[in-house]
Amino acid sequence: MRVVRVVRDVLLIPVGMVLFLSGIFVVIPLFGIGAAGSEVTARGTAVAQQCRFDGPITESDAPERGYVVGFGYICQARVTWRDGTTEMWEVSGSQLKPGDVGEEVAVVRRAIADGGAGTTTTRPEVFRADYEPNRWLGVPVMLAVMLFGIVVGGPACSRLYQTFSGKESAVT
Repeated sequence: MRVVRVVRDVLLIPVGMVLFLSGIFVVIPLFGIGAAGSEVTARGTAVAQQCRFDGPITESDAPERGYVVGFGYICQARVTWRDGTTEMWEVSGSQLKPGDVGEEVAVVRRAIADGGAGTTTTRPEVFRADYEPNRWLGVPVMLAVMLFGIVVGGPACSRLYQTFSGKESAVT
């Protein structure tokens, strides 16, 4: 019976870690927590040329060389803005997907604040026009998923520590 508990706890630790990290790498990009409240600076249409699924931390050219945190599709797209200019953009965060390749999709360019509150520098990012980032729903979901990961993995870690440090009673 003791072996079964040890195996259970060994399996629960990675499950807890995956849940905890999902709060960062899945929930944050899904709800667009970093883009919530950002200003829309341009509107247009995008036609995805090709897409790839990547993550958890991916080098990206969207729009300047940097890193994208999270799992999702990253698509090369030709964007035509309302003023008539056309640009190639790398659109991340699963805003465009393989099903959008060759199709026109309405998009907006948002000015995302670099850094924390009070930051004056921004970087442009492209989002679907029908996508609205939601900080007020995203943060509680992120915290709940991360807390659930701690609740799953924490006690299992503690039980394994007690088992292998000899602090558990010999008779069980």
